Amino acid sequence: MPSAPHILIAEDHTIVRELLTTIVAQMYPTCTVTAVANGAEALAVFQERGADLLITDYTMPIMTGLVLIQTLRAHQVTIPIVVVSIDTSIAKAVVQAGANRFLPKPLSLPELQQTLIVLLSP
Repeated sequence: MPSAPHILIAEDHTIVRELLTTIVAQMYPTCTVTAVANGAEALAVFQERGADLLITDYTMPIMTGLVLIQTLRAHQVTIPIVVVSIDTSIAKAVVQAGANRFLPKPLSLPELQQTLIVLLSP
């Protein structure tokens, strides 16, 4: 894992996307954060620049978080993936699809921070 990780955020709600970006940037001041509005944009960024961790919403236009996970895992991408959603009924499905962690919205700041620490540790 590079000392300055690249963290990719896919979230269609602007306020949540900005909040996640702020939290990640405060925790990892030297990291690069790329924040996009849907799974298709996230996939394009990943294919162009890669990432060390993906935080994705489940329900997004164009490409859902589930399809994004399935696409990445089908291409043997092994980066940690965190799914966030208000719909807790999908937690098992996204983990079975290859997500490392499901976090319910509204997000718990300590739980998000701990998840990032665990998943970005060497």
